Amino acid sequence: MTVPNAISLLRLLLVPVFAWLHLADRPLAALVVFVAAAVSDGIDGLLARALDQRSPLGAILDPLADKLLGLAALLLLVWSAVLPAWFLAVSLARDAVVFGMGLSARLGHAHVRVAPTRVSKYATFLLMATVTLALFSRSPRHGAAVTPYLAAVGAVAAECLFVATCQYAVRWRRMLRQRAAEGGEG
Repeated sequence: MTVPNAISLLRLLLVPVFAWLHLADRPLAALVVFVAAAVSDGIDGLLARALDQRSPLGAILDPLADKLLGLAALLLLVWSAVLPAWFLAVSLARDAVVFGMGLSARLGHAHVRVAPTRVSKYATFLLMATVTLALFSRSPRHGAAVTPYLAAVGAVAAECLFVATCQYAVRWRRMLRQRAAEGGEG
């Protein structure tokens, strides 16, 4: 197993630890685990490129760990009434469109790489920042101090998620139209 894959696997294993700490009402410990897992995402990608250790397993483990960590955090924060349900819905909408586009490409045997848009990268960063602030806001001692920042960063994250969803939907539509046009010519 490569070092980047081991880091991705560790991140995957941290998801239930994070969830347990959140549910056990240990907000700062949950925050530390979440931040460690989020930072490890950048580290494993950097190492995969630097050590030339990209692998098919890593192509599955890395995004799986990212999505599970983000989904677990959003679900728990919505369930805890720290974040509104619509925020989770906007995030899921982007993921659903990306998944639909990838599935359509695979089923249509198209060789389409679903590369993230710049806005989607911003959205992912801001989503992680929102989750981090939301987790910190649960701290009984200092949580109230971050509430205005949470609202501001969360609003910008939601806007970026919405724009990214629209961008991917346009790409998906274009891909389907192109496939239909190619199929009609034969």
